[in-house]
Amino acid sequence: MNYRAAFACLFFLLCFAFAAGVVSGQGTDLGTIRGIVTDTTGAIIPAAAVSVIDALTSSARETRTNSQGNYEMFGLKPGTYRVIITAPGMSKQEIMDIVLNGSDTVSADAVLRVSAAQETVVVSLEAPAINTEDQTISQTIDNQAVVELPRDSRNVYTFLYLDPNVTQSAADGSFQFIGAQSYGASFSLDGQRSNGGIFGEPTSSQPSLEAVGEINLLTSDFSAEYAGIANVRVSTKRGGSDYHGSAFYNNKNSALAAWTLDDKNNLANFSPNSFQSKYPNPYFNLNDIGGSVGGPIPLLKKTWFFTAYERDYAVAPTQIASGTIPHPLLYTGDFSALNDSAKPAVPSSVTLTPQEIAGNTIDDGTGTGGRKFVTIPSRLLNPTVQALINNYFPKIGLSTPINPANGRIPGGFHTILRGNSTQDIGTLRVDHDFSERNHLYGVYNVSAQVNATLPVVSPYTGLGLTQNDRKNHTVSLSFTHAFRSTIVNEARGGFNRQGLLRHSNTTLKGFLSSIGFNQSDIDAYGSVVGPFALSTFGHPAINFSNTFATFTNGGRNTFRPLDQNLITFGDTLTWIVGKHDFRMGGDVVRNAAVDGFALNRGNPRGSMTYGGT
Repeated sequence: MNYRAAFACLFFLLCFAFAAGVVSGQGTDLGTIRGIVTDTTGAIIPAAAVSVIDALTSSARETRTNSQGNYEMFGLKPGTYRVIITAPGMSKQEIMDIVLNGSDTVSADAVLRVSAAQETVVVSLEAPAINTEDQTISQTIDNQAVVELPRDSRNVYTFLYLDPNVTQSAADGSFQFIGAQSYGASFSLDGQRSNGGIFGEPTSSQPSLEAVGEINLLTSDFSAEYAGIANVRVSTKRGGSDYHGSAFYNNKNSALAAWTLDDKNNLANFSPNSFQSKYPNPYFNLNDIGGSVGGPIPLLKKTWFFTAYERDYAVAPTQIASGTIPHPLLYTGDFSALNDSAKPAVPSSVTLTPQEIAGNTIDDGTGTGGRKFVTIPSRLLNPTVQALINNYFPKIGLSTPINPANGRIPGGFHTILRGNSTQDIGTLRVDHDFSERNHLYGVYNVSAQVNATLPVVSPYTGLGLTQNDRKNHTVSLSFTHAFRSTIVNEARGGFNRQGLLRHSNTTLKGFLSSIGFNQSDIDAYGSVVGPFALSTFGHPAINFSNTFATFTNGGRNTFRPLDQNLITFGDTLTWIVGKHDFRMGGDVVRNAAVDGFALNRGNPRGSMTYGGT
């Protein structure tokens, strides 16, 4: 294909990109090895044969030095390479251990000596203290560091904190890059954009640590082809010409762990009761198990695979505490332990028998004949309210101390629920060389996680913990074609889909049924709030006039879909002219997201407010 055809293809791609949507810098994950070949006097050697060999797969790519003695090989995957340079009448030079990280450009110059005999000079390339090839400030963490460095998480992005230009933002797993928020950075996985469309932070599409080839972080002064205030580029491992595998199991548990300060404070404030004689042990147990294998695919020439799988499952404590929980005596309508001034007045709408007036009330002391409840007669206790209390209020023993002035538990209520998390991650990568000029790789990452770590409504333990159900699918494809040794094009694309639903543990219909509503009651309720509110996760809000802990509707996470769908297409054309190379291209990214944070706003499933004290 000639220059005119190559630029016609590029022009078509760019026109398509601008017509399709937003074009942004994404850049390639492929690197470059280049150098100049001279003799011992410093004279350039044109037309020298250059062979660039991938140490992992033993595949080779060929080029020649130009009239100025320069050579350049673009479109190389991250890894270790060796370069062999030969010229007629000159010694052969072999440069070993050329490490190419991400989209780096590495210089490998050679000096050939005049030699009548066949002679080979082998040198090992040492990384320069200062990179003189470009001005980019970057850091690369390879697979060995990712696997062996001490860590407290299997999340690949936690390694970003090793860079001095990266600090934690408002919460764990969020970042600031040189003072800017994470939504200003560009995250990618094997060239596929992985920024979420809701907050701009990365989706949970990270591969297993066993599958991470390298993490390449560009923080400042990087090329214009890369977007954002920083670039975080994760590349998966490749299979090689030999079979290699790994297996691992990690465990961390509470048997020898020290108690946290929160647990010690809660222990000091804990009140034993008939349901719980002592403060529960803050038990946790974290497990990681998995492995990987890679190598050539049998019966397929120049085709390599790598696959990895891991499962992370954990049980960890979730703290529940409240200083405004009512004493359980009040659940039964017994106010005998309260000061007379705190006992509730008998409503004027309630008619009591003479026996109930004598046995269940006292004079309110105003001289008007008003009465106050000591105990509420059982006939007046609403069975629906009793079912609500029995099913959803925390279980507290009657022997628990009571504050006679307000009916609360002195020191507050403290307990632990067991949070849980299970995550499965799988990665499959296939690399294939059709020829020296045509290279293809594809990566499929899948992960699924179910976890529960926060209460739906604290301290109402009967509602349980908020569930997070997530599934991620990421496909990345890259095809590199060399029209000639000086014109190389990479076309890449893929998609990143994340489906996440945060929800409580019961639908409105299930909640109403659990507190005693029959089907006709539920139908009548549904005619007011509508079928959507009735059939989806959530419950009504119940307010006890701010005297005690409010039974809220659970907030936005009671029923909140958080789905993200990214599609990326990009193209990079590199044209080498003499000592210069021109790189041009663009990326089209469609980033569609849904956040249902407003679905539970305004109590769509109803609310009840109790008046008085």
